[in-house]
Amino acid sequence: MEAVCKSFKVGKAKGQKEVDGEVMPLVLRPIKADSSDLESLLLAIRNNKDWFDQVIAKHSAVLLRGFELKSAVDFNDVVEACGWEDIRYVGPAPRTHVHKRVFTANEGPLSEFIYYHHEMVLMNEFPKKVVLYCEVPPPEGGETPFVPSFRVAERMMEEFPEEVAELEEKGLRYTFVALSRSDTSSMREEESIQVKWEKGDVMFFDNWALLHGRRPSLAPRKVLVATCK
Repeated sequence: MEAVCKSFKVGKAKGQKEVDGEVMPLVLRPIKADSSDLESLLLAIRNNKDWFDQVIAKHSAVLLRGFELKSAVDFNDVVEACGWEDIRYVGPAPRTHVHKRVFTANEGPLSEFIYYHHEMVLMNEFPKKVVLYCEVPPPEGGETPFVPSFRVAERMMEEFPEEVAELEEKGLRYTFVALSRSDTSSMREEESIQVKWEKGDVMFFDNWALLHGRRPSLAPRKVLVATCK
C-alpha cells in the first residue's frame, strides 16, 4: 500500500523516526494551497476512509498538519468524518467535556510529566484510536511523546529474556514499584518519538500499538482529545 493518495501530500516534521521501515508519525498535508480549508479536509477523509484506516494501521501515528482547524467544533467534525464509533473516557485523569465527542486532555499541572501509557488499557473495553487536536500550542515543551510498545516488548525479550519468561509464566500484579538494573524506563525514552505541536495539528494514534505521555510545558497549552473504537 502506498502512503499517498490524491487528496493528501506527504510532509515532514522534526522529530519523526523510522521504525521497522515505517515513518512515525506519517505527516499528511493539503495536496495544494487552496485545499487546506476544513470542508476540503472533511471531503478528503470521507472519500478515503479505507485508505486512511490502513495508513494509521501501517504507521501507528498520523499527523494532519497545515489544515485550517480553528476550534473543538472543527475537530469534532474531523473525528466524525472518520466514521469510527465513539468510546467515552473512563479513568482517573481530570477531563472536561467540550463539544460532542471532544474532551480536554489530561488537566494535570503542566509542570508534571505524564508517564507513557495506553489509553484506558486497564478497562475491559478501551479505544483502538486516540485522536488529539492542538488548539493552543505551548510556547515551550508540552510535546506528546509516544513509544511503539512493540519495540519495547521486542527489546525486553532480547535484553531480559529470563524476566520476560517469568512474566509469561506467573503474570504481573501491580501492587508495588520496584526499580532495578533491569528497569525499562530508559528503554522507553530511547524508543520515544515526539513532534512539537503546531496550532491546528491533529494526531491520530493506534492505541494498541503506541504508548503516549505528555512533556512538561509552559502555559498556555490546550490539547483536546477524542477516543474511538
